[in-house]
Amino acid sequence: MRREGLMILISITFTLPWIISHLLHIHYPPHLKSLLSGIAVISAGFIISWSAETAEIDIPRSLSLAVVAFLAVLPEYAVDVYFAWMAGKFGGEYVHYATANMTGANRLLLGIGWSLVALIAMKRLRSIKVELDEGLRLETTILLIATIYSFTIPLKSSIHPIDSIFLISIFIAYIYLATKAYREEVTLEGVPRYLSSFPDLTRRTIVIALLSFSAFVIFVSVEAFAEGLIETAKSFGFDEFLMVQWVAPIASESPEFVVAMYLVRRMRVTAGMNSLISSKVNQWTLLIGTLPLVYSLSLGFFSPLPLDSRQREEIILTASQSLFGLAVISNLRISLWEALTLITLFISQFIYESVEMRYILSLIYLSLSFPIILKERKQIMKSLRVIFP
Repeated sequence: MRREGLMILISITFTLPWIISHLLHIHYPPHLKSLLSGIAVISAGFIISWSAETAEIDIPRSLSLAVVAFLAVLPEYAVDVYFAWMAGKFGGEYVHYATANMTGANRLLLGIGWSLVALIAMKRLRSIKVELDEGLRLETTILLIATIYSFTIPLKSSIHPIDSIFLISIFIAYIYLATKAYREEVTLEGVPRYLSSFPDLTRRTIVIALLSFSAFVIFVSVEAFAEGLIETAKSFGFDEFLMVQWVAPIASESPEFVVAMYLVRRMRVTAGMNSLISSKVNQWTLLIGTLPLVYSLSLGFFSPLPLDSRQREEIILTASQSLFGLAVISNLRISLWEALTLITLFISQFIYESVEMRYILSLIYLSLSFPIILKERKQIMKSLRVIFP
């Protein structure tokens, strides 16, 4: 068996301990429950990433971007949707967890994902900067609109269904414009390339089977993973909010990071960055927009998802980081100091966890953003013309 086929088999094997335990109703201590179900979610994430990329060969152009974008972040959606649903059913801390997971995933994607991919690319290229492709202007413009809008959410102390309409509309506009924009031909690497080598009918059958299996794994794992994290935090005296905010996204986002870094190591820098930037667009529009709708569906009537002071601070910090990340790539270039600044500021939030620190970091992000935006205003206007010619 080729190495790529073995990778698929290994990923499937890693899901089996939890699936068997679930089917046999075997009960574990919270930390083991979250570990086994978390490994299953991570493994399913890898299978989804490979299958989604392979599916681009067969899905019509007008649908491929939407389908692949959604599938790539399905593990993250599953966790957040679970918390939003439970918030509607039981309220209480679940309301906080939905926002915690969403803000953590977004900050992790940018603070660690973007910066590490850029640093790895610089090492591979033996350069102190990374040049990005013109094709990313659409993503940066959509993300800019969503980021500016996100600053209004804390002012209302809730994520309203009206916010859902606006943010989901932005995502739909992004997909529509992306189908019209020029894109490089799909060049598959690794496992997707291996899957693409099969005859059409065999390949499609394998991809559908892998996606169906992964969806099943996530469905039977997400509740145990989410609840296991919360119970583990309570058992060991950890902050439950922080556990949900960081450990859950690390598990759900890790397949995306690995795939992006693999692409960069194969010298496909733009493809690697594009996958993470597209995921950021997806999470900062469709994911946020989905939360109040799931919450309302669980309640049985339309209602905004409430935000307390901690959640408002987290959204402000996440939006500020997003603006800085956009400022950094506005000229389609990431320098060494910019990548190091992104990762340093991300890590610094863990040094001193407090209300003051969240606001200080937000101000630092904003104070760094505005000079870059002013300097690169011509580049930003050029990007805006992609949508507003």
